[in-house]
Amino acid sequence: MTAMKIKKTALMKAADLLAYREHSEAELKRKLLARKYEATEVDETIDKLKQHNYLDDEELCRQQFENFYAEGKLSVRQIFAKLIQRGFDKDFIEQLIPEDFYEHELQAATLALTKKFKTIDDKNFRAKAWQFLSGRGFDGEIISAAVENFSKGD
Repeated sequence: MTAMKIKKTALMKAADLLAYREHSEAELKRKLLARKYEATEVDETIDKLKQHNYLDDEELCRQQFENFYAEGKLSVRQIFAKLIQRGFDKDFIEQLIPEDFYEHELQAATLALTKKFKTIDDKNFRAKAWQFLSGRGFDGEIISAAVENFSKGD
């Protein structure tokens, strides 16, 4: 006698996914639909989870932004892109960006350079540094200042 595998409801699967890590509404919806749950069942599941405060996109987005920002490894542009990819609202993310983010960007870019380049022996250092930092979402003003800081040994 073989045991039949019972298909979990969308709510049960959502609970499993949320037990692993927090998800945005869009991310959770995308995952449930990819697992072939009906759109109406997925919408009802999302609504139920929101009613019971298991899903709160604004709070989760705020937490993730603050964590990435405090970590200091990513440019604000990278953080923005990462949060958009996770399904958070673009306008809400923009509200989270501090007005004085220049210092953060400069520190993050300089840190990235110190991890990537041990010395500036290479005659193409500036070009490589520019390529490296622009690929990580830093703008020209920040890159120039970070390369200057790194060259001075700051």
